Amino acid sequence: MPYLLLVIGLIFGIYALYRFFMSADIQQIKSLILAAMTMAVCAALFLMALTGRLPAAIALISALSPFIIAWYAKRKARRNASAAEGASAPPKPMNRHEALDILGLKDGASEDEIKTAYKTLMKKVHPDAQGSGWMAEKLNEAKDFLLKK
Repeated sequence: MPYLLLVIGLIFGIYALYRFFMSADIQQIKSLILAAMTMAVCAALFLMALTGRLPAAIALISALSPFIIAWYAKRKARRNASAAEGASAPPKPMNRHEALDILGLKDGASEDEIKTAYKTLMKKVHPDAQGSGWMAEKLNEAKDFLLKK
């Protein structure tokens, strides 16, 4: 009976992980993996302390510490570089040529042509239809610019 409960619990756990991975973004997945690794290391240290092998665990952590510090420094440098890159380039306003190009229209398009092109493209790229949120935002910006909203 206990084994049956264990198998049922494992099945529910695997299903919950499957659902999480299908709906999570990459940052949530990275956080989950990091938390799982941290918990595994803590559990291993606890078990080694219980069995009298704590000095070996401390030696292992001491040997791995330069790699951990280097990984952390590289991660911090990458974050700082991406933050500086995002802060240095403010978004430039859209011009008429760019808006027409995004909607796939030629110069002199009528209001009805703009609305038709917008609706057609939005059906393809809408985030609810597994499309790109960024592209939907650009389409909205182009339509608003051309219709002067």
